[in-house]
Amino acid sequence: MERLTKNKNLQYLNSLFISIFASLLIGALIMIANGRSPLVGYGALLTGAFGSKYNIATTFAKTVPLVITGLATAIAFRAGISNVGGEGQLYLGAFAAAYVGITFTGLPGIIGIILAIIAGALVGGAYGFVPAILKVKYKVDEVITTIMLNTVATLFTAYLVNYPFASSQGKMGGTEMIAEQFRFSRLVKLSTLNTSIFYMGIIAVVIYYLMEKTSYGYDFKIVGQNSIFSRYAGIKDKNQMVLAMVISGGLCGIAGALEVLGVHYRFLQHISPGYAFDGMLIALIVKNNPIGVVLMSIFFGALKTGSIAMENSIGIPSELVSVIQSIIILFIAGEAGFKNIYKNWKMKKTANSKVGEKIV
Repeated sequence: MERLTKNKNLQYLNSLFISIFASLLIGALIMIANGRSPLVGYGALLTGAFGSKYNIATTFAKTVPLVITGLATAIAFRAGISNVGGEGQLYLGAFAAAYVGITFTGLPGIIGIILAIIAGALVGGAYGFVPAILKVKYKVDEVITTIMLNTVATLFTAYLVNYPFASSQGKMGGTEMIAEQFRFSRLVKLSTLNTSIFYMGIIAVVIYYLMEKTSYGYDFKIVGQNSIFSRYAGIKDKNQMVLAMVISGGLCGIAGALEVLGVHYRFLQHISPGYAFDGMLIALIVKNNPIGVVLMSIFFGALKTGSIAMENSIGIPSELVSVIQSIIILFIAGEAGFKNIYKNWKMKKTANSKVGEKIV
């Protein structure tokens, strides 16, 4: 059984590397069609992502929210419940952290930071609890409810920062700046990389341990694979789904809190460019593997950072990276179909060769 699992994982890794290679190859063909050199283009992308201390720092700064939202999605999907509402949970968690930062300004730095992160986790988790209960109690499709709740959260926080919590300098779509003692230190000059990366590392280790080494992680896996079987095994599948969704929402809320504490130092109306959606794609690509989430997040972070440098230096549109990401997802989604096509082709080729040998 263990050998079979390893073989499946190895096959999937091969499929993933082939998908990445194929997407980069198609990206190269697009560059050639537009009169650009793929070598120059990808060279600029790599240089933009890893060519200097600042570029590396920027890449890892973009990786932080991707890792946390990717893990958030992975833990929900592992338990058989779909959290497509990470963006809304991130927004509410970010606002909760900003509220702590502008309200409890007399607290010592470390206490205020912990309180802000806890506030983000609690608010994000509570927002994930709503669709989870609707799912297990009333069988309401959680994909629909989480997507709808995304809009509710983003519009609600937009109202808050433009009216009751608007900056005193005018309606700028942001709150006041949080207290200085609550702000994470920057690790590299001029970059947005900050000490939140250490919090991300701790979170990644904890979630890995939870998913791979504990009975809760095993229960999540069994429920996700077959909820009916899990009931016969004595696992309360509904409770596990709710728990996974609450943890998922809490992680997205923490991702928002870290953006406030480490990057913007305030809540902004458009604080996320879609981190939770990118995290969801990352989790889907690596089949909810926590280590895979971290590695793929770094890859996505490098693509995002490098694409900007690529556009600025040689004029290749940064949207090409979105094309590459989409192609990777397309190949991964069609993995089973491509394998069947290859298997049928190989069987037909073997049959034809045997027929040829008999004729001879």
